[in-house]
Amino acid sequence: MMDVKDPGYVKIKVELFRHLKVSSDAYKDTYLMRRIRARMRKLGVKDYLEYYRIIKTNKQELDELLLTVAINVTEFFRDPVVWKAFEKKVIPELVKYKKEHHNGLIRIWSAACSTGQEPYSIAMTLYEALGESLGGFRAQILATDIDREALATAMRGEYPADVVEKQTPRHMIPKYFTRVSDERYRIAPKVKRLVKFQQFNLFGSKYPKGFDVIFIRNVLIYVKRDAQEEVFAKLYDSLEDHGYLILGKTETILGNAARLFKLYDLVARIYRKNLEVKKHGTGFGGR
Repeated sequence: MMDVKDPGYVKIKVELFRHLKVSSDAYKDTYLMRRIRARMRKLGVKDYLEYYRIIKTNKQELDELLLTVAINVTEFFRDPVVWKAFEKKVIPELVKYKKEHHNGLIRIWSAACSTGQEPYSIAMTLYEALGESLGGFRAQILATDIDREALATAMRGEYPADVVEKQTPRHMIPKYFTRVSDERYRIAPKVKRLVKFQQFNLFGSKYPKGFDVIFIRNVLIYVKRDAQEEVFAKLYDSLEDHGYLILGKTETILGNAARLFKLYDLVARIYRKNLEVKKHGTGFGGR
């Protein structure tokens, strides 16, 4: 039975969020308890208070817990329908807009990028849609995550063969990867050079701005409604007026944040900015 008032659990939450630098009520308790209990089972610990004492004295275990909570499961080309819509609908429309406005730069943000498969998938899709020279455009992909360890993996750009081969379209593997051994592939330099990795906390106050597309997938489902609304309000400001917000297939924009965006593609969960909101203000406090 879930007891959110268990003294040990409360102490673990405080410690956890002191290190993650987010509000202790940002994440759903069901998600947190599942992650914490997974670590407790691994150590054979049954009591929250006992586990709290462990993370207070064992930095390695605290780091493991932080990683368990912050990590976001990712794959190359996760949910193919999303990538098809991005390649066949979003990119052509974006290119048309850029040409009409004589703007040669495409800026994309992969928020909560984890170990890098998503931003690299974005870069590969740009090459597929625009060709070797990217149609004469410059492309910049900002890839951020709170987890330094995941970012270090992403920056190395080396992945086990089964991870690469699971969802990456077969014809794309020799074009965008180099096989370094029977078990591993390395991302091609031309893909890597489009992506800049940076540590970033989604619950921080200052967001980067000026993006044509923002991917934020399979992360906000673990976050409470009010924290979600705060993130969406900041993403609204980070997105250019013509921009696209791409969510995970399991996610929807709820509450007050729902009026900030208009649905563009239901199946792929792609949204556009609602510019009517901009005229009258977002109505979110503290911004």
